Amino acid sequence: MSVIAERSGAQSSGGVKRRASLRAQARFWDRVVTGILWGVASGVVLLLAFIIIYLLAKGLNVLSWNFITQANVLATYDGPEVFNTFYIIILALLICIPFALCAAIYLVEYARQSRYTTLVRFATETLAGVPSIILGLFGFLIFVTNFGQGTRLGYSRLAGALTLVILNLPVLLSVFEDALRKVPNELREASEALGANKLQTVGRVLIPTAFPSLITGVILTAGKMIGETAALIYTAGGSSSVNGWFSLNPLTSGDTLTIKLYTLQAEGITPNAAHVAAGTATLLIVLLLAFNLGLRFAANYINKRITGTGHTR
Repeated sequence: MSVIAERSGAQSSGGVKRRASLRAQARFWDRVVTGILWGVASGVVLLLAFIIIYLLAKGLNVLSWNFITQANVLATYDGPEVFNTFYIIILALLICIPFALCAAIYLVEYARQSRYTTLVRFATETLAGVPSIILGLFGFLIFVTNFGQGTRLGYSRLAGALTLVILNLPVLLSVFEDALRKVPNELREASEALGANKLQTVGRVLIPTAFPSLITGVILTAGKMIGETAALIYTAGGSSSVNGWFSLNPLTSGDTLTIKLYTLQAEGITPNAAHVAAGTATLLIVLLLAFNLGLRFAANYINKRITGTGHTR
């Protein structure tokens, strides 16, 4: 009996040691993998910071109020491009957001799982992967011309905005759908228990709860639109009218800041093109940052008003 007890005690001690060794190895590899992930993340952040600092260092000495608003001796300034950029982005968002939100609400709250919904999601995922230059050519055939013959809308801000809608609608729809699906079912059940119908639940519970995630999707989509070039070259046009560019007419042509950057680097016919391109790139970064922060601030303010968290007694 004593021999058996000794053997069982030895086996138990050996098992404890093996488990302790396995835990030590697990902790070691956990630290190693965590360190690698932190290193990769830090490297990406440093790379992005280097690119931004490099562009700002080259362009800040060029950037000025006159550079934006007044034509210089080279007859180049960024006023028309700044206006066209925000005009096209806002016009595209005004069209894209209602369609994406309504489609997401239908898929999440009303549609049952069927071949139709599967086909819609498959088409959305497929369209999201189409290169922007392909959709730019599609916009040229459908919006700018009548399938390559004659003129429909011509090179215009509206044609560019509609092309951006087709390009970004799948992404925005997927983000909206995920945001709505993350709303707990308990909130839906509580709303229905209080006598609210489906439409009231969607408008008063679902959308306000998912509002921060919805705004995040809008901000990401807007940032993607601001940086778009290929889809706009064939639709919005490659130039702006210096006289009368400050117009709300959607049928006038208008290049954006990214199109101007592409033109400066591709053609190189503008005197001191690198100098102008550096200032334009810096202006684009500053405007993108200001646009994102402004939209985030407005979203937080609206969210506080909706939820009532901004009111204190």
